[in-house]
Amino acid sequence: MAVVGLYYIFSTGLIIDHLLWFFIPIILAPFYEWYVHKFQLHKELTKKDGWYRRYQIVLHHGHHRDPDNIKLQFAPWRYLIYTYGQVYLLYSLLFWSFSVSLVPFTGHLVYHLWYEWMHLAHHSRDYKPLTLIGKKLKDAHMSHHFHNENYNWGITNMIGDYFFGSLKDNKSIEKSRTARTISGYTD
Repeated sequence: MAVVGLYYIFSTGLIIDHLLWFFIPIILAPFYEWYVHKFQLHKELTKKDGWYRRYQIVLHHGHHRDPDNIKLQFAPWRYLIYTYGQVYLLYSLLFWSFSVSLVPFTGHLVYHLWYEWMHLAHHSRDYKPLTLIGKKLKDAHMSHHFHNENYNWGITNMIGDYFFGSLKDNKSIEKSRTARTISGYTD
């Protein structure tokens, strides 16, 4: 989908006229990523059994319970359709144009591919980051999963955590007993 979007915005010249809007979602991503991870993915697990509880578990609670399970490391396709439908609608309303909205929408898709790649790298035991920043990102994410789930919300960067004061190393925070069982999910 990102490739189709890139092809379209380049072939029609939309990228030239609206280049800044391609990068706006990428610039805002550290704060969006921080917000979604903290307030949506870690949202209290609903008590009522049903589709929404199963959805929450597949979306993130299960990932904390079993961080090595590759099936739980990527966002489910239903979530992507729902989220990207909203994102595209938002851009369409902002620009009042279905074609111009493809520019920031494609930027958003490109960022999301980067997000998923980084998240996979963090959870790949064989992956050794090549840079100091990459090592710090992986360490922060592993700390989020195995030390304390209330800190280090960033995946692709640490800007949101730095800005909101949630970037912590293991020495400065207490080990949580619920890092693997967020909202009490244990199954």
